[in-house]
Amino acid sequence: MQHVPPPSDAAIVALDWGTTSLRAWALDSHGTVLTSLRSASGLRRVVTSAEAEGVSVPARFAQALADVHAELGVRAVPTIACGMVGSAGGWSEAAHLGLPLSASPAALPLHIIPGTGSHESGHAVYLVPGLHTATPAGQAPDVLRGEETQVLGALEALGSPSDATLVLPGSHTKWLSVSEGAITDFSTCMTGELHAALLSSTILGDPVQAADPVAALHPAAAEAEAADAAFVRGVEHSLVHAQDPFGARIFTARTQNLSGEVPARFVPDYLSGLLIGDETLRFLAADGFAGTPAICAEGELGRRYAQALALQGVDSVVLEGTALTGLIAIGRSVGLLSA
Repeated sequence: MQHVPPPSDAAIVALDWGTTSLRAWALDSHGTVLTSLRSASGLRRVVTSAEAEGVSVPARFAQALADVHAELGVRAVPTIACGMVGSAGGWSEAAHLGLPLSASPAALPLHIIPGTGSHESGHAVYLVPGLHTATPAGQAPDVLRGEETQVLGALEALGSPSDATLVLPGSHTKWLSVSEGAITDFSTCMTGELHAALLSSTILGDPVQAADPVAALHPAAAEAEAADAAFVRGVEHSLVHAQDPFGARIFTARTQNLSGEVPARFVPDYLSGLLIGDETLRFLAADGFAGTPAICAEGELGRRYAQALALQGVDSVVLEGTALTGLIAIGRSVGLLSA
C-alpha cells in the first residue's frame, strides 16, 4: 500500500492538467516527490461533469482539485498547474505569451485563479501561461499550452544548452526551436489525435474493433516484436512513398490488413508508423530544426519517435519526466520551493 505522508510534509502540488488526463505530484520544499497520481479527470471530463450536474465549470474544477489533494494526502498548499486547465475552456485563462521568449522560468509569469487565494495566503492555484508564435501577414499563429513547462525541464536535463531542437509528442505534437537561450519558433502536428480519430471514426479501425481477442494470446515478447515490426513497416511506407498523397498512404492501413500483411490487432501500430513517419520526414526537411532532436515523451511513445528518426539516419535522445522537472523549476523561481 502506498504511504500517504502527513499533509505538513508537502510544500506544493504540481499538476500537468491536460484535455483528457492529469498527472499530479505532492512535493516537499526541496522538490522531492512524496506522492503522485494519474487520473482521467482531464478538462473534457470536468467540463462535461459540470454541465451534467448543473454546476459552474470553475466550481467543478475546484472540486476536482480538492479530490486530487485528498488522494495525494495534502491540504491547504499552493498548486502550480500547466496544460489545458489554463485555456479559455478550462478553469481560468492564462493568456498566451508571444515569441521569441527567454527559455527560463522567470519568463513565464504565473496567473493566480481568482477565488483560490493569494501568494500570501499560501494556498493559491497558479497557472502557467501558454505560448503563441509570431504572426506574419497572411499566416495563422501556432499555439501551445503545457509544453512550455516541458521545455524548461528538457533544457535542464540537457545541461541548459543555448540551442536545441525539441520534439514533444502527444495528441498535438510540437517541434520547437531554442536559439541563443530563447524559444524562437514551434509547429504543431495533430499526429496523436489524428491516429485516434482514424481508428475510432473511419473504416481503418473496423478490423481492430472486430479482431478476435483470442488471437492476441501469444507470448508478450512475440507480440511486442510483431507490433514493432508493423510500426516500422508503416514508417518505411511513408518514407518510400512520400510523394504519394497523404490520404492514399493512410489507406494502406486497410489494404495491408486485407492482404494479410498486417493482422488486425497490429493495424494501430502500422498506422502509427505511417503518421509518425510522415511527420518526422516533413519536419526534418523544414528550416529551423537542426542538431540532435531531444524527444520529450514517456515510455513507448518516445521510443517510437526515436525509432522513426533512426530509420532516417537521425540520432536523438529521449527525455522523460520533463513536465515535472519544469514545474519544479517554476516553483523555485517564484519562491514556493527552495532553490
